[in-house]
Amino acid sequence: MRTRKHTCTFYMNDKEQNQLVKQVQSSGLSKSEFLRQRILNVDIKPRPPDEYIKIYKLLSNLANNVNQIAKHANATGYIDPNQMDAAVLLIRKCWEHIEDL
Repeated sequence: MRTRKHTCTFYMNDKEQNQLVKQVQSSGLSKSEFLRQRILNVDIKPRPPDEYIKIYKLLSNLANNVNQIAKHANATGYIDPNQMDAAVLLIRKCWEHIEDL
């Protein structure tokens, strides 16, 4: 069942429409979600560029790998060279993306 049952239709001039389209595209939200958040005075931040998202994912993978390596090293007293190579490769990829910015 639909939780939002009220609609709102209104008119805008070209300047207002263009401004709304720019803000919606910048936010990464749908037009209706953008307007609902504006009505509720939610601070809408621009969506980060795709490069930042790639770097964030790489850093997340790197942190997970380092945690797994540390856990294994603490449990066995040994670090697998293949795991270390994978972590170093992720670190290099992160630096490459950061240097490209």
